[in-house]
Order: sequence, then C-alpha cells, then structure tokens
Amino acid sequence: MLHKKSSNNNLMIKALAASVMTAAIVIPLASANVQAAPVTKTTFKDVPKSHWAYESIKQVAEKGLVTGYEDGTYKPAAQVTRAEFATFLARVFDSNERATVSLNDISDTHWANEAIQEGLALGFIKLEDYSKNKFEPNKPMTRGEMSRWLANGLAHANADYGKAIEEMANSSLTLIPIPEFYGGGVNKKDLPYIGVALGTGLLSGYEDFTFKPNGNTTRAEVATILIRFMDAMKKAPSDFTGLKELREVAEKGTNILTITNFKKTKYTGYEGVLGKPHTYLNKTGVAAIERAIFVDTTSSKPKGIFKDMFFNEKAEAPLLNKGVYSIYYEYTFKPSRDVSLGSVSNGSDMHFASPVMVNKSKAELFNITSPKSTMNIEFLKGETYRYWAQNAAGSRPGKEVTSHADDGSLFYYEIPN
Repeated sequence: MLHKKSSNNNLMIKALAASVMTAAIVIPLASANVQAAPVTKTTFKDVPKSHWAYESIKQVAEKGLVTGYEDGTYKPAAQVTRAEFATFLARVFDSNERATVSLNDISDTHWANEAIQEGLALGFIKLEDYSKNKFEPNKPMTRGEMSRWLANGLAHANADYGKAIEEMANSSLTLIPIPEFYGGGVNKKDLPYIGVALGTGLLSGYEDFTFKPNGNTTRAEVATILIRFMDAMKKAPSDFTGLKELREVAEKGTNILTITNFKKTKYTGYEGVLGKPHTYLNKTGVAAIERAIFVDTTSSKPKGIFKDMFFNEKAEAPLLNKGVYSIYYEYTFKPSRDVSLGSVSNGSDMHFASPVMVNKSKAELFNITSPKSTMNIEFLKGETYRYWAQNAAGSRPGKEVTSHADDGSLFYYEIPN
C-alpha cells in the first residue's frame, strides 16, 4: 500500500536513489586528543604511495594545513576532532580576524583556541550550534557538522553560497538526493549544508549512496576534502551544476532549466502549477504536481545530481541514448474511486498522470513512495496519497513540455529550433 499523505516528509516517498553522491570519502575514526606536532615532513611512513589519499596528504602537508607526528606518521585512519578541523580550516583561511568568545571548555592557552576564535570570527563555526558555550574540542567531527563548517566557510568566501544555504533551508521544495532525506537519520537543519557539500563535490556518498551524516571522517579523507575546499573557494556556486540543480528545485520545484535543453517561454514554469488541483479526464480523481525532477538520459551515461536517486543505470540501460529526458514527478492524488496506477493514467494528461513506477530498487534504497504495480488497485477512494512516478520528454529541437491545472495555470517549456 502507498503511504497516506502526512505533514511528515518521511511519509511522502519510499525509495529511490540519487545523484551527486560520487566516490565516497568518509567514515571510520580513531580519536585524536592531541594535535599533530608541527612536523614539516610531506611524506609519511604510514602513507605509502599506494594509499588512495597519498597525493592529497602530500599536498596538505606541503601547504602546512595538516601536519604529521614526531614519529614520522600521519595516522590516516585516525578520526578528526573539532579542535583539529578548526585548526585545518583556520590554516586554509590564514586570517588575522579573531572572536573573543569565552568557551567553557576552551582556555586561552588551549592549543586550538586561536583557530577556534578565527573560525567564530569568520563564521565557519557558529556559536549557536554549541549549547552552553561548550565546544567539546576532542569530539570527532560528524559529516553533518563538517558539512556545516565547509558550507559556512564557502559563504565567507562568496556570499552567494550563503544565499544557496538560505534558499534550501527556507524552502519546502528542497530535495537532497540522499536516502536519509526520506528515510530519517539526518537533522533537517543540516540538509542545506549537506546540499552545498554534495552540490560542490566537497563530500560524497558511500557505495550505497547514504551520506551517513552522523558518521565521522578520517585524517586521510579530510586531506582530500581540504584540497577540494580550496578549489571550491575559487569558484562561484553557478560553476557547480549539481548545486544549481538543488537551488532550482528549492526555488521552482524542478531542475529542468539546469539539466536539460528546455527553455522557459513567455508562460509560467512548473512553479505556476505546483500544488494546484488537476481533475483527470477519466474522472478517476484529482492530482497535483509537487515536484518535477529531470535526469539527463540522452547519452550513454545518465547525468544530474538526482541520477543516482531515481535512475537505475543497470536495469534501465535501454532508456539511455534514445533522445529523451527522464522525468520523475511527485504527485498528490485523491482518487474518486478505488483505482490502480494504470487506470489513473489511462486517458489522462500525461504530465499529471505518469504511468510508470519508479525503479523498485531505487525506491527501496531511497525510501521513496511509488506504486508497487501499475495494475493492482493501490489508491482507495477518499484517501489522499503522495507518491512518485516516472515519465519522459523528447530532447530534440521543437519538443515541448506543457500542461495546466484546473484553474488554467500552466507550465510551458520548449527546446528552441
């Protein structure tokens, strides 16, 4: 059975797999209560050239961002603490600005005090994130917390990153392509920061696409993250397609303009119909479009930050390179009688009645609600449902994507000739 509509986002959708989570950089930890001694070595006896992070570790050591230990080790598997990460980011910024905040567990002589005060002054550390002025410097950084610091650091370098954070934080349309978005296990306040981290490639997901916001980060992983961070600081948010998609979805409920060749016309886009009722021609019920997510499937490889969330490349390979974009619609639907997905879509407007379920494995993985069958009755009269279904649109010049709600509001896009 589909989930009935609820104010809780977790009831909205039941499985799917998304995009932008590239190769993973995350996980285990080994606590470090003592900051690495300022050793100037750039190669370490516990980081051979065959180590996956060898080049990144060498680079951050050469730049003096992350130093080794007196015994010639780097300890790549050790967990990164708050005090350590504050020190690493402070070295990246190398600012003379300092706050004068009194923290209950950080004395003026604490080895990381200067870095923490710099972080507070620059804004990559927010005092309100730590209750009762307690910083807990030896606590390992979580990935959610690291996303906050990194996103706030980018906002200090470029105010438009701050706008991106605000847009995703303040919008009910925000969709972050991680299983935890619908499945739980993530602080909703962290989602816009995770969005920036994913959208810029600073952090990525694991092989199962989970983000593990409560997981920790190793010194090897943080070396790679710092290199990426320094590169991102040189760029604008608009340089990252993934972040542009996330921002467009937060603002318009769709990523069509970022990831496809469709252009806006003189008419409104999806934002003109979101949440508005559309009565099916076959009288099976009333639906509304809540989001319209596009994945570029026009070539041999799917593209877009939402590709891993919705598109199963192995199972749906025949859909690739056929000159179409895959569309994933999130609907609200109230049936006028007991019906199946097939009955709903038969004879109704294609964009308000997608006839195809979301790939089952993606739906289960990303906790996305989608019909389990096109033929079995899953919509019961009088109930209200929220679910995802799949559609498609041609990618050739002259193609259109258009439809309208009952009040005449419409969306209209076209690919110029």
